[in-house]
Amino acid sequence: MKGFLITGTDTDVGKTWFMLRFGEFLIENKIEFHFLKPVESGCIEPNNKIIPKDATKFSILEKIPLNKICKYTFKAYASPPKAAEMENRSIELSDIVSFIKINKSKNANCINLVEGCGGLFSPIAKNKLTSDLAKELKLPIILVVKNTLGCINHTLLSIEAIRNLNLKIKFIILNDVTKETPLDNFDELSNFTDIPIFKLGYNGKIDSNLMEQLT
Repeated sequence: MKGFLITGTDTDVGKTWFMLRFGEFLIENKIEFHFLKPVESGCIEPNNKIIPKDATKFSILEKIPLNKICKYTFKAYASPPKAAEMENRSIELSDIVSFIKINKSKNANCINLVEGCGGLFSPIAKNKLTSDLAKELKLPIILVVKNTLGCINHTLLSIEAIRNLNLKIKFIILNDVTKETPLDNFDELSNFTDIPIFKLGYNGKIDSNLMEQLT
């Protein structure tokens, strides 16, 4: 399967925001892609109907049915296994992997964009972490980093953990998640890694140089 696993240095670093901007970038450059966010917690409940708000945005942008992107949805804003437990349900890693394999693009040249939950070591299924999903898929990783104080430590720890799993980081997204970013960590972070880093400004667009990373 061609594609990337998108993970972060923590929860709420802007993975979904990056994926939407990345999708727009791929559309502009006429590159086929497919979103996969197999599990989402913290879903909204209008009219007692559970709606995965992030996956719905993916569905609208890609213009394909939501059930091809996301299957497992939970109400609580918590890790998927915890949210499932609160609903007397359970989710296994095998369920997630099976969904991805069934719903990945049938086009060998299509870029599948798989979003994990939270950070690399965030729980995603019963007794399993996003890192376990990464090991199953063996996809190159895009690491999304919140551009704030402390992110250098979080980033370098994540890089080491990913390498210890014998997985590859394709590039890093340094994400401005708020309008005001008082401390820009791009230059300092660049001193500690040779992995390509791309800045994504608040409400900004993907750097066109990222195209070089897609070959």
